[in-house]
Amino acid sequence: MSPAPPPSSGLERYWPRASLRHYLVAMILLATLPLAALVCWQILADVRAEQGEIEANLTRSASALAQAVDSEIHASFDALGTLGQSDLLDAPQPRLRMLRERPPRRDWHSVFLLDAQGHLLFDSADAQASGAIAGELGQLHERVLRQRQPVVWGLVPVRAPQGHAVMLAVPVVRAGEVRHVLGARVAGSAWQRLAASASRPEGGYALLHDASLRLIGWTVSPNPPLGMALGADAATSIGSRPSGVQRMAGVDGLAVYSAWQQVPSSGWTVQVAIPARPIESAHRQAILAALSVSGASLLVGVLLAVMVARRIAGPLQALAMRGPGGLPGRVAVREISILRDALQAAARHDEEARRTLEDDIAKRKKVEAQLLAAHEQLQASQHLIDLAQEAGRVGFFHYRFEDDRLTWTPGHCRLFGVEALEPPRLARWFELMAASERAASERDFWTACALQRQMQTLEYEVPRPDGERRWLSSRVLLRYGPEGKPVQMTGVTVDMTDQREAELRRAELTEQAVAARQAAEAASRAKDEFLSMLGHELRNPLGAISAAIDVLEAAEPGGATALEARTIIARQTRNLSHMMSDLLDVGRVIAGKILLARQPVNLAQVFERVRRTSQLTGEAGGHDLHMDVSDAWVDGDAVRLEQVMTNLLTNAIKYTPGGRRIEVMVGLRGDRAVFDVKDSGMGIPASLLPHVFELFVQGERTLDRRAGGLGIGLTLVKRLVELHGGTVAAESSASGSRFTVELPAIAPPLHPEGDALPPSRRRRVLVIEDNADVLAALRSKLELDGHTVSTAADGIEGLTRLLRQQPEVSIVDIGLPGLTGYEVARHARAAGYAGRLIALSGYGQERDRSDALVAGFDGYLVKPVDHGQLRASLSAE
Repeated sequence: MSPAPPPSSGLERYWPRASLRHYLVAMILLATLPLAALVCWQILADVRAEQGEIEANLTRSASALAQAVDSEIHASFDALGTLGQSDLLDAPQPRLRMLRERPPRRDWHSVFLLDAQGHLLFDSADAQASGAIAGELGQLHERVLRQRQPVVWGLVPVRAPQGHAVMLAVPVVRAGEVRHVLGARVAGSAWQRLAASASRPEGGYALLHDASLRLIGWTVSPNPPLGMALGADAATSIGSRPSGVQRMAGVDGLAVYSAWQQVPSSGWTVQVAIPARPIESAHRQAILAALSVSGASLLVGVLLAVMVARRIAGPLQALAMRGPGGLPGRVAVREISILRDALQAAARHDEEARRTLEDDIAKRKKVEAQLLAAHEQLQASQHLIDLAQEAGRVGFFHYRFEDDRLTWTPGHCRLFGVEALEPPRLARWFELMAASERAASERDFWTACALQRQMQTLEYEVPRPDGERRWLSSRVLLRYGPEGKPVQMTGVTVDMTDQREAELRRAELTEQAVAARQAAEAASRAKDEFLSMLGHELRNPLGAISAAIDVLEAAEPGGATALEARTIIARQTRNLSHMMSDLLDVGRVIAGKILLARQPVNLAQVFERVRRTSQLTGEAGGHDLHMDVSDAWVDGDAVRLEQVMTNLLTNAIKYTPGGRRIEVMVGLRGDRAVFDVKDSGMGIPASLLPHVFELFVQGERTLDRRAGGLGIGLTLVKRLVELHGGTVAAESSASGSRFTVELPAIAPPLHPEGDALPPSRRRRVLVIEDNADVLAALRSKLELDGHTVSTAADGIEGLTRLLRQQPEVSIVDIGLPGLTGYEVARHARAAGYAGRLIALSGYGQERDRSDALVAGFDGYLVKPVDHGQLRASLSAE
């Protein structure tokens, strides 16, 4: 079985199939035709160049003849002008006769003189001529008077021997007026002589025409008639342009190449021509000779190609049909002889190869078994790689630097979360990386190329289209060319997100551990500082109390000294109580255990209570307290808001020297309720101002510790204001500090606190409370509002009265004897009680509220109960 022919290239598929003879003939034609074309083109170019040279010579001859004619006309004008300026024209008749006997120029036939009215005064051609004039002479006279310039006229008949002459005339001016017209008739021989003197090509001739294109002079033979007009074709060509060269019909009717030039002073035209037939005949002979030589060369080349093809094709056919043995003896073509010898050697090698192949069959079977085992191992490895690519964990890529072509496997595309790499360029790979990693990855890659590294690892983050961010690691193998430039790159990319996240988690845990240790150390330092400060702060009031007790023991009872000692003890006791309250409150705020009893609160009324308290305690006695207070209602806890105002006002009093001004403002700013306190102290240092609301932070205090404290008041203020949905800000300057509290404002309630309730809002209320004082206080508050109140002291009695009386509202303490408040609520709801149940407790955690609502309560009040909260709970629907 013969081997299949090798696949042909793109060019061979379109190459025509033909015999060697045709190929050789085509080769000769392709080699000879351009040369023949070049020869023909060169001959044609020479013909055109010769034609151009002929036309240039004709143009130069015509121009020279036109200048000669123009010079002749100007010479005659000059002679007439000179004659017109002489006094000869004013002389008597005998002196004019001298012009008839001796003209100023040899070529003049005659001279004539006309006056301004058109009368012929003198004519050297006719001694008797006088009187009025007419015909061409009259037209000449009229034209000279109109133009006041010299005029050239055409041919006019004269007496023999000349027969014809050309008239010229000039005006004779005296005192600015034309007195005479002086003219001359120039004989035709003068123009014939000028035409004969013109240079012209060999075999050519020259012609001179007047303004009417009538023949005046010539050099052609046989002589044409004088005054003959040009043919229509020539007249059209010459009349359309003042100069030119053109093939046209000559005066004898034969074709000529003619150049013409107009004479500027007279409107005449000179023409130099050469017969066209000899020139064109020579051109045709040259072109025919070139074509003949080219055709003969082509024919000889084709015959030689046919002969050579026969000497080559015959032996090749013998080799193809009969093999190397069918071509014995000497072969004229050396390549065919080499081919025959090569075929014979190939046959011998084939035989040797056949025998060698039979010997290698056994070896090949053994190799095939080894290859099969290796293939199975390779398939197993490929299967593992395919599984990794399918899972989106591994991807392979290849890149060629010369055409910027990057190829990705499907697994590599899945790593980046794309269907395909579009466009498949290296820049697109970097674009898919996270912006924070792109520049570093590009820099590392090109640095590796510049240093000719064989391997480089890139680690980067990829934001995938599905929103997931993955960390990938690409191991790159680089190959370089002879000049050290990178040629190609092959590599593998793996997903290292889990490893990266584990590393980040370890780093985060390490940072958290360091931060926790630092926080613990800071807390320990703060605890030590706080305990030290607390001991110092407690020591002051305790020392004062101890000293006052000693005074009481020694002083006379009821005296002024004993009264002062009791006042000291009372004041320092209040300080201790206030300090303990702040400590407990800030602890509950930080732990999130404070619950606000919200109700409509007027900040103006709250501040009024704060102001009265400060007056009673005497804290603000030595300061100028300037107040701008107006109503501002908020939804908040009145007790906690009073605590905020007290802390801020007390803080301003502490840090303001006695006698200075403290400004307080309560009111509205837009939709915000504002409480603003400005003191006149020394201000807060700039380094301390950003931390002024942090726990245990205090400014520098004097040794007398008049502005002492634990550093928790402002922290408590900030947390309580934030629980109300507001903000607190601090400002400071050399003239003092300002604290501004802003809370969301609400509209004033329809029934402000303290007003009597209308009958429609009065209820039948049952209060179940085991504490007699609390029970009495609640009963009094409810009855003052107009409610009908009944009471019970334990859970069993309370449940009995609740089910029997069916009150509209029941206020039940949680910690009751007999039945707890939760049990009372469950039994009441189970029995069908539909009234409003309100829980009462000393605990205010969120868990307590949740338990109460689960048991069946509708509301929750924390002891001590504020009057406004109580009223709001009973009014809720």
